[in-house]
Amino acid sequence: MLWIFATIALQIACIVHVFRTGRNTAWIMAIAFLPMIGMLAYFIVEIMPNLSRDRRVKQVKANIADSMDPDRHVRDARDALEFSDTVGNRLAFGDALMARERYEQALYQFREAQRVSPHNDRAIGMRIAEAAYEAGLSDDALAALDGLPETNSASERDRRDLLRAKVAEIDGRSADALALYRGIVDRVPGDEVRCRIAALLIAAGDRAGARTVLKEVEIRKRRTPPAMLKANADMYDWAKRMLAELG
Repeated sequence: MLWIFATIALQIACIVHVFRTGRNTAWIMAIAFLPMIGMLAYFIVEIMPNLSRDRRVKQVKANIADSMDPDRHVRDARDALEFSDTVGNRLAFGDALMARERYEQALYQFREAQRVSPHNDRAIGMRIAEAAYEAGLSDDALAALDGLPETNSASERDRRDLLRAKVAEIDGRSADALALYRGIVDRVPGDEVRCRIAALLIAAGDRAGARTVLKEVEIRKRRTPPAMLKANADMYDWAKRMLAELG
């Protein structure tokens, strides 16, 4: 009995798909009167060829490949660099190394890209600053930030101030970090800055201030896209846990 209901459900799904996608209605007769053969043929002829072009399917395949071989992007980028030593290929190699948290190696590639670049490139300089920060080289990160050319982009200035604040935080200059974070908190997307402010306030003993910030994070979380929630799951779990502890 269950098999019959499952077959009927699949037939209905296939027929609905025929109508929605504008397929040849002759498929309806095949699906209705030759259920298993008709549905199998429909899947092979009409659905399977389109799966290779579906963005979501491509992403799933890429995720599976990445989980099975996490260093494949690094190898591909290294091979491209060995074939053609260009600024773009060095940056791509450095980006791949950053994604694998190999920060010192990435920093070397970014510096080599800067060395051969014909001008003081903001994008390269920012990569150097970020890689240096992640590698724990705060002085190098600040030097790279100080060497960046001026920009008229407000978002780029905020990105630089965010990194300056992070450097100040790991250097123990909490007051400087807090001032920088508060200056950009309403402009930087996401809730990383708010969580960092809360952590600094907790460390300083300002439980009430931290509670206020974390309550705002919880309210904003309800309107945050699922993809962003998933990408920052550890951060939001921390915020929820800290808010519960603060009462």
